[in-house]
Amino acid sequence: MTPDHSPHAVLDELAGHPHGDDLARVVHTAAFAAADERRTTLAAGIAELVDRAGLSAADAETRFGNVIRALERGTSEGAGSATRVLLATLLARGVALSPPEGPEAEGRVAEALVWLSTYTSVDALIALDAALGERAAGLWRAIAALVRRADQGALPELGRAGAILAAAALRGSTSPDARAEAAALVDEVRDPIVRSLLRDAVSPGRRPSRAPGAAAGGGEGASGGAPWAAGGAERDAGDPARLAGELAPPPRGPVQLVLLAATGILLVIHLVRLAGRGLLRYRRPAALEISPRGVIVRSRTELFGRALREQETYIPVEALLRATREVRYPRLGLYAGLVALGLGTYLGVSLLVDGARAGSPELLGVGALVFAVGAALDFGLSHLETATRGRCRVVLVPRKGPSVALAGIDRAAADLALGRLPRA
Repeated sequence: MTPDHSPHAVLDELAGHPHGDDLARVVHTAAFAAADERRTTLAAGIAELVDRAGLSAADAETRFGNVIRALERGTSEGAGSATRVLLATLLARGVALSPPEGPEAEGRVAEALVWLSTYTSVDALIALDAALGERAAGLWRAIAALVRRADQGALPELGRAGAILAAAALRGSTSPDARAEAAALVDEVRDPIVRSLLRDAVSPGRRPSRAPGAAAGGGEGASGGAPWAAGGAERDAGDPARLAGELAPPPRGPVQLVLLAATGILLVIHLVRLAGRGLLRYRRPAALEISPRGVIVRSRTELFGRALREQETYIPVEALLRATREVRYPRLGLYAGLVALGLGTYLGVSLLVDGARAGSPELLGVGALVFAVGAALDFGLSHLETATRGRCRVVLVPRKGPSVALAGIDRAAADLALGRLPRA
């Protein structure tokens, strides 16, 4: 795609066109009607839509082609051609004029856009970042959810082709949210082509870059959120590091751990969690942005692949008490020691009782020995350093409020990202 045939160039043209937004609404209506009816052409009902909008053929002229004629005839031109980019950008602009509100609406719009990209020549995914800016974040999350469902075989109307195109869109996006979603999907999907596309999106050599012509701050493409992330200039200056993982319970202290284990509550917690992940597909993917000014944690709760809740937490560096990374099993020694103590106590007490009943000093001695070995293992394993490599957990402890933990994060990437925070 040449710069003259880019979505930004089309948006610049539409900004000065007297009927730019009207044309975008016509394309938007025609495209979504085709998606709803599963038609591979957008020509049906075009004359009525144009009349209703009060447009003529002359009003639809642009330097990229005539919009009405492109809709009526369709296009068999190659990817990146002026006409295809024109229709794609007009559709994305139409979405920006009537943006979906909430995860459910974003899911419907995302599914329609992916279907259109798969079965028609109108691929609005290439123009989402240009047309919506940061407001495209929810759509990228919904598109990632579609990739996940399609990979699991739960979305036959899109199928493998739709998953590949959606993954390619995530790969080509400059949105940090799209990159975070791609990173979260890499370890989940099974399709090798989809996985390869997503892996390319999060490779160290590829960093999100500002698209040409993007606004520096404010304007229609800007959105709320963390104060330091709202303006493009500040984001460029800070260049926050981004990590993707899954929300996990914060680490428990030794006393709390022992009490939960002794009462059996710890076992119940993990059984419920395993049942939720296996039976209900309960997930809590999250993305973490770290800059010298603070951290942002964006997370969502999923059930059966559908987003139930989305949350964003901003912790300024002044309110951050501690930010650390832990190896994957930081208290392996303590856990193993508790198991050894529990087994040793059970066997030791059993043998002691049997020995006392039988009056056998040998059984009494064996019982005492087993109990002593269990206690020794508990003490020794509780003080061993874990040398596990690979994945780790990042723990954020604010001065006020609950701690936040993200699991499944690459150890080297976590060290690099946490290095952005100023040292006390």
